[in-house]
Amino acid sequence: MERIEQIRSVVEAYAAAHSAGDVDAIASLFATDAVVADPVDQPEMVGRDAVRDFFAGTHQGIEGFELRITGPIRAVGSFAAVPLQAETTIGGTTMLIDIIDVFTFDDDGLITDMRAYWTASDIRVKA
Repeated sequence: MERIEQIRSVVEAYAAAHSAGDVDAIASLFATDAVVADPVDQPEMVGRDAVRDFFAGTHQGIEGFELRITGPIRAVGSFAAVPLQAETTIGGTTMLIDIIDVFTFDDDGLITDMRAYWTASDIRVKA
């Protein structure tokens, strides 16, 4: 059970770091050779530096960003799947994006692989 709690803690830290706009904290959760596909059908970012640069780009030019865990974190072995909702404001328009992230973790609890499942049809303007 200790491993499962460690994984859940990392996922919670990932969401909190995004909400705080702390890209260094986000990057610190990933292994040095981590792979990220966000969304999953786009080219992969490989390595912690590339992951950091990608997430830094997602936080540029926005007026606000919050990443919320919207349901139970499902952790099994070295894997986790989590439903998330991103709320971001750009140009005075607030958008919501429903996401499922799937993570793989190494023995040290660092993220080695993250796949974000979402597409343009999952984006809506907040009423």
